[in-house]
Amino acid sequence: MNDHQPWEFTCKTCSSHKLTVTHVWNILAGPESESWREWGPLKADHLWRYDFKEKVEQDEDEEDEVERGDFGEFAEDDSDSEPEEYEEFEQESDSESDEFYVNCTGCDREIEFGWSQPDRDGRIFPVECSDFVPLQIWPDPKYVDVWQQRGWLRTGNV
Repeated sequence: MNDHQPWEFTCKTCSSHKLTVTHVWNILAGPESESWREWGPLKADHLWRYDFKEKVEQDEDEEDEVERGDFGEFAEDDSDSEPEEYEEFEQESDSESDEFYVNCTGCDREIEFGWSQPDRDGRIFPVECSDFVPLQIWPDPKYVDVWQQRGWLRTGNV
């Protein structure tokens, strides 16, 4: 690691020293939605930058997994009715459903992490970094139960 790096990380699997932060979110536009992903390196100051961004393409098989009911017996003959006026929807994003991941850059192993401030705000502190202090960090929501079992939750954690 270089001298400017205040913390150290060494992957247990591949011995890499670099981490990647990934942010995944959905954009809702009426009945349609899109998933997007952006990712980039975790820097020495526990901040990150996104170098890449892409739309996540959904497999056709995933769409087929949705169970569809049989509406044949409920079909109405509305051929005499006028066309419906359709509401226009603005794109929305629900940041509470956003997902963040920290992975080893070498082998892509997911690394548990927390945030320097509540509500997924501030800097990212991976558990396997040398400067990780559990009682000074708020867990990412997916790790709350594990941190509670370990006694790592800060007072006032939701």
